[in-house]
Amino acid sequence: MSRETSRRLGAVGLGMVFLWAAVAKLFDVSDFIDTIGGYGLVWEPLLGLAAWGLIVVELIIAAALLIGRDWAPRMASVLVLVFLVVLGYGIALGLDVECGCFGSEEGSGLSPWQAVGVDCGLLVVCCCLQWPKTDNAKTGEELQS
Repeated sequence: MSRETSRRLGAVGLGMVFLWAAVAKLFDVSDFIDTIGGYGLVWEPLLGLAAWGLIVVELIIAAALLIGRDWAPRMASVLVLVFLVVLGYGIALGLDVECGCFGSEEGSGLSPWQAVGVDCGLLVVCCCLQWPKTDNAKTGEELQS
């Protein structure tokens, strides 16, 4: 399998994860709003805006990954890093809040530590997708000449 094929498959897989996360939240936005509120980081009157904004951003990133935009892995990395910071905050404070990553359907909730594991995996994929497309490394013989 070529490097470009691997890159496309990774981007499509990552895009599907973001699409799944966004669509799952759409099935119960009010529960997602409650989940965001459980972290205590967003002023209560802005919880709805934050929830809808996050869903829209996830949908945009998903679409961009699926159609192969170069900036999409960087934006996905930023969003995953934000998720990791928020999860770390919740863990540090001992909050009893599900991550809300993939909606609120029965069995879809992840513990904070499980969500950290998933997010770290997603971050690895994001980083791999940002690896330079060309191989600029020189061999030892090329460096000596």
